[in-house]
Amino acid sequence: MNNKEKNIGDVLNKMMDKYRLTSKMHELEIVNVWEEITGVLVAKHTTKLEMRGKTLYAWFDQAPLKNEIFLRRDQLLKAINDRLGENFIEKIFIG
Repeated sequence: MNNKEKNIGDVLNKMMDKYRLTSKMHELEIVNVWEEITGVLVAKHTTKLEMRGKTLYAWFDQAPLKNEIFLRRDQLLKAINDRLGENFIEKIFIG
């Protein structure tokens, strides 16, 4: 490769970072596997998922379920990172 030739992967990664698409792609990955990781009941009552940096924000429409997920957030964090890659997310905020 000469100086003007670049690896397509590097170009795409730089473009994703420049336009702040990386976190949105991560958010989509979590949304796509959320039901598999949490189960049908939790997924059904999840009103919103959002990534901000390496923090996952999850909102629920049932207070008892919200409390249950809050208590299990370390297990959920591990399950997500096992599925999507180590350190994919570092924290989970339950709202």
